[in-house]
Amino acid sequence: LSPVLQDCVSTILAQVKLLRRIASEFSSFASSPSAKPAEVDTAALLHEVIDPYRAGLDGRVGLEISLPPSLPPIFVDRSLISRSLTNIVENALHAMPGAGTLGLSAQVVDGVVRIRISDTGAGMDDEAIARAFEPYFSTKASGTGLGLPIAKRNVELSGGTIAVQSARDQGTTVEITLPVAGSR
Repeated sequence: LSPVLQDCVSTILAQVKLLRRIASEFSSFASSPSAKPAEVDTAALLHEVIDPYRAGLDGRVGLEISLPPSLPPIFVDRSLISRSLTNIVENALHAMPGAGTLGLSAQVVDGVVRIRISDTGAGMDDEAIARAFEPYFSTKASGTGLGLPIAKRNVELSGGTIAVQSARDQGTTVEITLPVAGSR
C-alpha cells in the first residue's frame, strides 16, 4: 500500500480501537454488576495489572513498585478490582504524555490492604478533585469521564474505599483500601 493509504488505515484502526474502548466504558457504567468476592492474591493481581505496561513505558515513564513480600490476600471480585486498577493506571499514564514516574505501592494498615497508584503528571485543581468521581466529568479532551466513577463503583462493590489526592503540576495519587481475606 502507498504510505498515504497506510497512514489512513492506521488512523482508522486507531479510531476503531478508541470507539471500542468508549463503548465498553459506557456499557460497563450502564450495567449493574454484582460482586462475586473471593480470596485473591494481592501481589499477583497488582502484577497482572501493571506488567503489561512495562514494555511500553520503557525509556519514557519510570516505574516504581513497592510491594512487600508478605502482602495478605484480599477478599474482592477479581475482575471488578482489576478493571478499577487498570482505569487508574490508564488515567495516570494519560496525565504524563511526555515523561514521568508511575508509582504502585501496597501495604497492610488496620486490617485492610492500602494500594496507592501515583503519577508525576499534570495533576488536578481543587474543582477537578471534587468532581473526579462524577460520571462524564473528565480533564482529558478525549476522556469519557467514566474511568474513575467505574473504579469507585467496583471498589465499593468489593467492600473497599477509594480517594484521590492531587496537586496541579505535581501529580495525582489514588488510594484504594480493600478488605483482607478472612477479616470480614
